[in-house]
Amino acid sequence: MKLIILEGQDGLGKNTLIKGICEHFHYDNVTIRHFSKPPKELTTQEAIDFQFKCFTNEAKLVHEIKEKFSYTRYRYFDNVIIWNRSHLGEFVHGQLFRNEDPKEIKDKLLFFENLYFSSYEQKMIQICLITMIAEPEFTLSKEDGQSFSKNLEEKKKELELFQEAHEFSTIKNKYFLKVDKVSELPTGTEWIMKDVEFRDKQEILNEVLTIINEK
Repeated sequence: MKLIILEGQDGLGKNTLIKGICEHFHYDNVTIRHFSKPPKELTTQEAIDFQFKCFTNEAKLVHEIKEKFSYTRYRYFDNVIIWNRSHLGEFVHGQLFRNEDPKEIKDKLLFFENLYFSSYEQKMIQICLITMIAEPEFTLSKEDGQSFSKNLEEKKKELELFQEAHEFSTIKNKYFLKVDKVSELPTGTEWIMKDVEFRDKQEILNEVLTIINEK
């Protein structure tokens, strides 16, 4: 059983990547779970409690799926589970947009990982964290008005925090997935930047499939 955790900023192609993973595993073997933001009317502490209750429920559900206690009730599949956004995003968005204390969030995240992910490994659940990253200018160019961050400074800070969260995560199999590339053209003896664009979709998918299939 595989648990694939996809993190990263909006607009970097998570949904496209998930579609490719599903096609590779023939859909009927994949369960997709998505974490969303807490209700706006909650206080900061209520939002933290709400989020970690959600994370805990999802972690327990993975255990149930593994033991096949939930299959008939929820129609979830136990071959591949994808978390589209997850607990690490709370370290980013909780700080930036809900005034949460970074130390408190980090401590809670590490406690959550130690409590659940170590038992996952004992149950032969393979965990892979993939954090999708790109240059802030590129991420801003993909902004559709629906993201948490709206301007370049927020995009830069968001990227920094995702990288920090990825680094302190205790998940052993974790990878940064850079989804953008810089195209260059020769001009005499020098090189100049031409464009920043998405890498080829199939190239990204193949890289991810190699990562999640190598264990």
